[in-house]
Amino acid sequence: MTLYVTDLDGTLLRSDTTVSEYSVNTLNRLINENVMFTYATARSYSSASPLVKNLNLRCPAVIFNGVFIVDPKTGQHLKENIFPEKTRKLACEFFTRENIAPLVYSYIDGKQRVSYLESRSEKARGYLNSRKNDKRMRPVSDFCELFKGNVFYFTLISPDDVKLLDSFFTAQNGFSRNVQVDTYDGSVWYEIFDISASKANAVLQVKEMLNADRLVCFGDNINDISMISVSDLGVAVENANEELKKCAGDITDSNDDDGVAKYIDRQPKI
Repeated sequence: MTLYVTDLDGTLLRSDTTVSEYSVNTLNRLINENVMFTYATARSYSSASPLVKNLNLRCPAVIFNGVFIVDPKTGQHLKENIFPEKTRKLACEFFTRENIAPLVYSYIDGKQRVSYLESRSEKARGYLNSRKNDKRMRPVSDFCELFKGNVFYFTLISPDDVKLLDSFFTAQNGFSRNVQVDTYDGSVWYEIFDISASKANAVLQVKEMLNADRLVCFGDNINDISMISVSDLGVAVENANEELKKCAGDITDSNDDDGVAKYIDRQPKI
């Protein structure tokens, strides 16, 4: 059977970050017909799940660009692709030495937190303002507190020195990174995670979990290229980044015109 995996922002989600009634109804009908469908996103589970709450998802979902594979209903981790202690320590030492304060995603006392240095949060202000009611947010006053807990992900918004970051956060040092323009506000997001994590690795892991024999992935942005490249068929939405379109084997309608749902609905149900 075919496993269909879609990105969220700019792909399944419309420009207002909702899933249309048409897409919800169509995809739920297909799921009820035993079509395997799920999502792969850079978002956290707490950020993604409210956006797709009307979908009756059954297949494992991919969050944090492939760091975690989760149960789509409960958020329970089914697979973790996280930093080993040596790599995590290396990153924290680099940020402290270079006086760079990222958003730090970690588990502290069993709870997911997003720590940020309060005195250095100007560029992340838009993100933080959009998360005012998010209990994960954890403002801190120093670097020691910033890197507390089991850290699994770093994000810098519009960093000052991308070349410096690129020179350190390499595969040789044990890191994967994703750099792309935000779909909504045009800011540059520089995201850092373990070398074992990527949308590509994660969707292949989900394919294996489900014993699917074919993988079709939908995307719109740079971080979707990896999963597009390992899929049996990669599909770009019409509004996709031109670089991704060159990698895709097909193009469907835009995110605002229900491209993902329409495309899947046209395919043979095998």
